[in-house]
Amino acid sequence: MKFIDPRGLAIAFVVCLAIFAPLESWLPHQAGRKFFRKGWLTDFTHFFLGDLLKKAAVIAVALPVIVLLGFFVNRDLQAMVLSQSWWLQLLEAQLIAEFGGYWGHRLSHQIPFLWRFHAVHHSSEQLDWLAAARVHPVDQAATRMFALIPLYLMGFSKETFGVLLVLETFHAIFIHANVRLRFGWLEKFISTPAFHHWHHTNDGPDVVNKNYGGLLPWIDRIFGTHYLPKDRMPEKYGINEPMPGGYVGQIAQPFRRR
Repeated sequence: MKFIDPRGLAIAFVVCLAIFAPLESWLPHQAGRKFFRKGWLTDFTHFFLGDLLKKAAVIAVALPVIVLLGFFVNRDLQAMVLSQSWWLQLLEAQLIAEFGGYWGHRLSHQIPFLWRFHAVHHSSEQLDWLAAARVHPVDQAATRMFALIPLYLMGFSKETFGVLLVLETFHAIFIHANVRLRFGWLEKFISTPAFHHWHHTNDGPDVVNKNYGGLLPWIDRIFGTHYLPKDRMPEKYGINEPMPGGYVGQIAQPFRRR
């Protein structure tokens, strides 16, 4: 994977636009939304510039942690993991990443210092596929470590990491999309836009801080944070604190004195 890949990002943007723009037009949760809605340019900038900063932040955080936890590496365990078929590795890696990601995500809401960075993502007042790109690199580095470090220490292959990253990225874009697509009984096992939109809701204190899981919503059921009404979607998104509208301001906001 290239560290700087503008061509790959441009292709990814066009592919996502071709998939999700029609879906949001045909099956919108919030109808009548303008394509160039408020914050579109900011999220467009996050999509392209944020990729480089996210990679740099993840490397900056991961390398020291890997060195500190190097004594946990068990070569026999790593060899056993690598000896498995690719699909079994992918299944195991997905489960480990989901549980780790759940707690990394949940702590980003519960620890005030981490919330300062995660609030950038929740500042979107209109959700669509491009809003998934609005993330602070420090937030991404902190939360992803809960999933990536265990996978690294256990010795999963680079191919497994690559497939997992592609699946995670595409699914993250999907669950932010402005679509009213529901999966019926499958929603117990696979998260949908409705599930994640309730995570972003600002409808009131009784329904916030729910649905921290990524692909697997039943993890929230295990830890008591699942919330998904059958007959309605959120009406209001965003946060109850100031957030600059521009890209540079959002990157700088968590570092400002309060």
